[in-house]
Amino acid sequence: MKRLILLIALIPSLSMAKTVNDLKSLLEIAIKNNPEIKLSRKEKEISNYQFKEAIGNFLPTVKLQYTKTSLSDVPTYKMALPGLPSTKFSVMERNFYTLNLSLTQPLFTGGKLTYNLKMKEKLETASFYQFQETVLKVLTNVKKDYYNLSEAKSAVEIAESYLQAARRHLKDVKAFFDEGIVPKRDLLEAKVRVRDAEEQLEKARRTYKVALEKLKNDVGISDIEVKVEKLEYLPVSLTEKELLNLAFENRPLLKYLQNLKRSTDYAVKLSYSQFLPNIILNLSYDRTNQYPMNGNFDNTAVGITIQLPIFEGTQRFWKVKEAKTQKAKAEISIKKAKDLIKLQVISAYTALKAAEARIKTAKIMVEEAKELLRDSEERYKEHVGTSTEVTDAIAYYVKAKGYLNSALADYNRALADLEYAVGKSMTRRP
Repeated sequence: MKRLILLIALIPSLSMAKTVNDLKSLLEIAIKNNPEIKLSRKEKEISNYQFKEAIGNFLPTVKLQYTKTSLSDVPTYKMALPGLPSTKFSVMERNFYTLNLSLTQPLFTGGKLTYNLKMKEKLETASFYQFQETVLKVLTNVKKDYYNLSEAKSAVEIAESYLQAARRHLKDVKAFFDEGIVPKRDLLEAKVRVRDAEEQLEKARRTYKVALEKLKNDVGISDIEVKVEKLEYLPVSLTEKELLNLAFENRPLLKYLQNLKRSTDYAVKLSYSQFLPNIILNLSYDRTNQYPMNGNFDNTAVGITIQLPIFEGTQRFWKVKEAKTQKAKAEISIKKAKDLIKLQVISAYTALKAAEARIKTAKIMVEEAKELLRDSEERYKEHVGTSTEVTDAIAYYVKAKGYLNSALADYNRALADLEYAVGKSMTRRP
């Protein structure tokens, strides 16, 4: 009974979602659980196995073969000696076995094994940087989702404060109206402002819910609760030129394509090696009891095989053409990637600076709006100002706070895009 009670007590805790308190922990969870990262990690493993397979091609091939044969009939011959009856002999045994142990070692392949190994090595390195690029892209999306969620949460809080201010003002107006101090128009205007605040709050909550689901989807796990922090302004001191230099030096996408291009260099050499001869060392040991009167017969053989391709159709020529075209394609891809990275850096940097200017303006607007609201409420209570002035001041204050919240979110999203374009963090953060 005690065990049953304990189990029932544990059920709620087992079903509780994991709470994530900071962005760093969220990124760590994404690295482990995001499906795109998992798939890229498998691709990297496959490339590593292909590289190891290329190393194995240098090793000798050893084969052991055992065959058991049973014949329905065997050829025979007769031998007769003067004065003796003829004797019948079998050419081979009706039931016999054959054992073969062979070793094949390539001595010269025209560079096929060497170039294939170097090509696979570069492809393995390329897959590593492709994995890094995938991780960088996913984590950038998670960061932006996190900033979207933080913006949405702040929007909910702003909408809640808007509703509280609208209700507080409605209470004051109703009290004045009941005393006959203000007209009914002020009361209706205050009620409209409350309904507008309620709609704004409901809209903000829906936006927050969508942002949370988007974050969970990109992280790769649904049973988590996220506690977002307030958005910060972390200035970037680097110039656009310095950022471009960092991007060309650090971006995994560029390193991936550069290694891919190096692999095509070896692929071209590999295609030319098809025209060269192969020299192979063959060692073998055979053992059989197939022949009567010889018992177990064994034999050891050593051979050198030289294979010189004379004509194999036109496929080797097309292989060379294909390899050269792949090399040219890789060179074009590198140039295209550089142009793309440059565009990403300039675009993110421009958006960053625009958001930075908006933040400075928004902070001033918030302070002015706060002072205006305080002054309007005091004037209304003293029957100097109007209800319209108060409701307008409330709306302006909410708008200013929303403008600042939006500017901070845009800045952080632009910073995430800039860090993705550059390939490294620009500030002290994950």
